[in-house]
Amino acid sequence: MPTNKNKISLIIVAFGFMGNSTFKSFYQNKFFEIKGVIIPADNKYYYSEINIKKLNKNIKILPSDDKTKVHSFIKKIKPDIVVISTYNKIFDKKTLELSHFINIHHGKLPKQKGRASINWALIMGRKSIYLTIHQAIPKLDSGKIIKQKEFKISDTDNYQSIKNKICVFLKKDISNIIYEYLNNRIKLKNNNLSKETWNCSRNPEDGMINFFDKRQVILNLIRASDGEKFGAYCFLKEKKIVVLEANINSKKKFEGIIPGRVVKLHSNGSIECLCKDGILTITKVSYKKKIYKPKQIIKSTRCTLLND
Repeated sequence: MPTNKNKISLIIVAFGFMGNSTFKSFYQNKFFEIKGVIIPADNKYYYSEINIKKLNKNIKILPSDDKTKVHSFIKKIKPDIVVISTYNKIFDKKTLELSHFINIHHGKLPKQKGRASINWALIMGRKSIYLTIHQAIPKLDSGKIIKQKEFKISDTDNYQSIKNKICVFLKKDISNIIYEYLNNRIKLKNNNLSKETWNCSRNPEDGMINFFDKRQVILNLIRASDGEKFGAYCFLKEKKIVVLEANINSKKKFEGIIPGRVVKLHSNGSIECLCKDGILTITKVSYKKKIYKPKQIIKSTRCTLLND
């Protein structure tokens, strides 16, 4: 690798929320020089928060996930390292041979490989989530482990707050970790394939609320959902309503339950509806991409929130 007198050149692959924090970390680190950034073209599942209009003109931008174009882009720039902060493809052996490739994965490898690890951690009620920085190889999320960082999940955490914790860490530490790795100051750990588990990807339709579930299950789904893009949602007649915030603080007990039935409208704008085992209090919703207090949309205790 380059000596300290020469900056380490890199390309950042930024197909999600981690890309901007990763970019800022390397951009501010005197040992690195960002030569290129790969971002998604128009894609309803992937996005980049990097403001490419403000980038130094010496930084090349490739808005594509086409494997041939990506391979040519990396081959032309010849970076010392490629840092993947979310990508929607698996790099093949031919491309991986062009440079060092490091992937940032939000899961505790070798467990929780695959997609949507933050969402699944919240849905399944886990008390923590890990970020794993590892070498990239042709098999997904299976390279040797460079560093793992644990983030505690509190009862008030949601998808956005966990993302924020990860971004703060990446902005502060990711470039230093990679620098230590490139200077052989980090002992790698094996990514034991015999202990691997997987998370499947999630689609927007997977966020549909089932009021026949227990209220903690529903609350976890709401906490795990990403607003409009992957929001937890239900229907009021033909209106699709995305539930942004809710709680299960009510102690009121019901014996006769119709799941989804609205049972109280509060003066503060929140509403109470029934789940399998009691009351879910909904405090913020979105309808047609505008945010409302639920009482502005749901106006009667005769209303029933439906699963489809």
